[in-house]
Amino acid sequence: MATALSCAAAVALAVSAAAPATADERGAAYMLEVFGGVEKHGDTATSWARGATLECDPAGGDHPRAAQACDLIAEHGDIASVTANTDGVCTMEYRPVTVRVTGAEDYEETFGNACQLANAKGVIFDF
Repeated sequence: MATALSCAAAVALAVSAAAPATADERGAAYMLEVFGGVEKHGDTATSWARGATLECDPAGGDHPRAAQACDLIAEHGDIASVTANTDGVCTMEYRPVTVRVTGAEDYEETFGNACQLANAKGVIFDF
């Protein structure tokens, strides 16, 4: 009886080890959003927004440069800590863009313009 239980336990362990990982066991999943500030043009005002999903380990989602974005996050530990291009030069034009991240990390920050965002966060918000 003890041998049968040991064999059953070994088979159960082997089957669970071979089972595919669930989403929680794999990698991090992020919802990335970028919002453009309201711009006034005469009597009208416009704004814009875009979003993408990013999955890491393995890289995926609908982010067009998922592998590169995941590499940046892994290198810095989280999106908030990423500083991609500290030597980049941008115009002084003030057209604020706000980024928001939910999922594996909660993060929000506003940049003076899209160039400043690209210099700060690299390909993470390049979608």
